[in-house]
Amino acid sequence: MQKSLVIIACLLITFSMGSLHAFSTLIENIEAQTAVGRMASSLVYSTAIVNVTIAVFFGHIIYNRLTSLSIIGLIVILPIIGIFIVNTESWVGWITGYSIFFGLASGLGYGFSLHTISKITSKEKLGLALGSVTASYAFGALIFSLLYPIFINQFNFKVGYSIGVILISTLNLFALILFLSSKIKLSAKSTKKDEIQNNNPGFIRLWFAYYFGVFAGLLAIGHAVPIIKTVGGSTTIAIASITLMSLGSGLAGIYSGFLADRFGCKNPLILILITSSFSLAILTIFIDIKLTLFLITLVATLYGAIIAIYPTFVAKLFGLEKSSWAYGRIFTAWGFAGLTAPSIAGFFYDHSDNYSSSLLLAAILSTLAAIIIWRLPSKV
Repeated sequence: MQKSLVIIACLLITFSMGSLHAFSTLIENIEAQTAVGRMASSLVYSTAIVNVTIAVFFGHIIYNRLTSLSIIGLIVILPIIGIFIVNTESWVGWITGYSIFFGLASGLGYGFSLHTISKITSKEKLGLALGSVTASYAFGALIFSLLYPIFINQFNFKVGYSIGVILISTLNLFALILFLSSKIKLSAKSTKKDEIQNNNPGFIRLWFAYYFGVFAGLLAIGHAVPIIKTVGGSTTIAIASITLMSLGSGLAGIYSGFLADRFGCKNPLILILITSSFSLAILTIFIDIKLTLFLITLVATLYGAIIAIYPTFVAKLFGLEKSSWAYGRIFTAWGFAGLTAPSIAGFFYDHSDNYSSSLLLAAILSTLAAIIIWRLPSKV
């Protein structure tokens, strides 16, 4: 029962913090409110991802210095503080309130949940457990992509966004109550059972493979609405694409975690990356609304599989004792992709009024990622 309460709490945290990635439904409203262009508005999301990365990077220190209840308390409070700053209705306000405060809370919640789940789960079920955490993160993006437009249409952008963030913090407050009810204390795993399987797991190569692999997914998620619109899709279809992308990403997180437990991590990753590259290449050739909707959803789904498998991949390479430390550093690749992918897409769009160049670049990088994973010596 104790473990069940903790797992539910972690899933609630990642679900609410995944709402950060519903940004695509906010981007046009931010542009209208702050009078900035597509590249500048994209930087709000990119900077948020950087702060997610910072929180995960330093996570192994935070988890050892603060209690679980203190960490969750920060996750509850930081987004609320961000509301007041965002409501200044300036671009700097969005960078500070959304990118910094909400971004740090999102990264802290995601990293803490992965860390906590890995401490209370057996190695045989680790892939499924960690995959469920990333899936919950994706489902948060899905639900809030639906909720934000409703709140904004019913009220206005300022009030609608505030209601969404208050709901997010309320869910985290419930998670805090569950943690209190569980009375569970996290303890370090024994390194004797979780030795590093490979003395040289290719840290740098893992970093570049992760960066190249998630570039496409972060680009697609950050610009899904405008990408659909550039091929003739309506706003309704564009919003529907966000729903499908988030749903696909979430389901892929659960299933890929199961695959990692059953077949290992390396071969599924290679297949996922090659499929993503092929899908992106087709997107640059054919301009059709139905095909674009299908392929952009597929890319997001495959992205969900990549980010779900990677924590397990790192844990098996470095051992559970060092997995928080190692994943925090490799996760900087995700942050760098989040900083560059949406911004590069915005830059190409501002100069060419389409996304063909950025999608082609993403296809090339996905191929490179598959090659890097294939050449890794590990068989995990």
